[in-house]
Amino acid sequence: MNKNNYKQKLTHLVFNSNLDGNQKLLWQLFLKLADPEEDEAVYEAASESEKNLLLLSRYLQEKIWDMKEKNKEAWDKIIDSEEEYADILK
Repeated sequence: MNKNNYKQKLTHLVFNSNLDGNQKLLWQLFLKLADPEEDEAVYEAASESEKNLLLLSRYLQEKIWDMKEKNKEAWDKIIDSEEEYADILK
């Protein structure tokens, strides 16, 4: 399967879920920073059950902070242009 399809599938799964707005914003940020292999692995786990999606969502902010350290340039570009993330990343 095309690796980009996993990003699309994960986006669809998250935004059609019962997650709250802040959790969806975290997922949106994750999807902007994640590489195709991460998309695939996370989609496979999250799509198994709603419980898995909720569990992954609980640890998403920590994962995003880790991703920030690995890709500082992409992080700065996203944060500078999108203030909506400021509140959820405090």
